[in-house]
Amino acid sequence: MSADTYTYTIDVRFRDLDPRSHANHAVYISYCEQAKAALFEEVLTVSLADAPTVVRSLDIEYERAVTLGDRIEVAIGVGHLGRTSYALEYDLGVEDERVATARTMSVRLDSEGTPEPLPDSWRERLGPYHDEA
Repeated sequence: MSADTYTYTIDVRFRDLDPRSHANHAVYISYCEQAKAALFEEVLTVSLADAPTVVRSLDIEYERAVTLGDRIEVAIGVGHLGRTSYALEYDLGVEDERVATARTMSVRLDSEGTPEPLPDSWRERLGPYHDEA
């Protein structure tokens, strides 16, 4: 993950829990999406709902369960910044302990569903979060 990250904090809610009293595995993806939506609003100045992108792939690794009362810090870095696609890398933690890592690859599409180049403004604004190594 890049040295510069965008960070967003989320409280685990009762509705996130499964019958075993920890956050359901699918909810971790929801945490990533919430953080991604905040990044789009604050960094790219566009609503994720209005951004013409789709997730092409998603990979997640779970390290430990989270429970009611935990505050999850989601740190996002940009791992790939291609011509029409970008990868976001997520590091989810509770009190300095990693609970999961995830990666999404997304593609920007035009009105007909064909991949189109990422705007220069996105490249510029995502630049500080991009791990070019």
